[in-house]
Amino acid sequence: MSFYTTVLTLLLLAEIVMGSCDTKLECSLLSDLLEMSMKQQSPDKGCQCLSRTTIPAFQSMLTQSQTPGDKGVIKFDKVVTNIRNGYNPTTGIFTAPVAGVYQFSYTVMSETGKILVVYLSHNNIRQQTTWMKGSSNETGTANIILNLKKGDQVDVKSSGSYTIKSDSSHLYSSFSGYLIAQ
Repeated sequence: MSFYTTVLTLLLLAEIVMGSCDTKLECSLLSDLLEMSMKQQSPDKGCQCLSRTTIPAFQSMLTQSQTPGDKGVIKFDKVVTNIRNGYNPTTGIFTAPVAGVYQFSYTVMSETGKILVVYLSHNNIRQQTTWMKGSSNETGTANIILNLKKGDQVDVKSSGSYTIKSDSSHLYSSFSGYLIAQ
């Protein structure tokens, strides 16, 4: 449906361009516009557009408190969504099934009155840290956009022997990510 809308839009633009420039430029502009729209289709592979079943995306939750230790990966064990199976709840690691630009987000809760320091790691390199301490439970959230190669790994790690709070009836802590561009 969107392909046909694009073609109709291009035809309308061609009408606007016609008569305003010389013939060679008119044809060149129209040819460029059509070529750009046709790049989304390939005769041997069909439509190259990403769809709900091909865009890597995951959402996972923590069902019980965890103390993974210094540089230990937090294993968000309840998988809500895992399109393309990039996230492994056993290891807590997301492995990019395709190269592209991804958005990741995590939320963690500390135990009452305790320090909690966690960070997002890309191929074992610290990217972004969340630090919290208060007299009650504190919640920290981080968002980041990363350019990944196929096979790159992203996870959330503890920066010490801290406990990440959660339980099965109150899912306080989560980790998610999805492809935003290829």
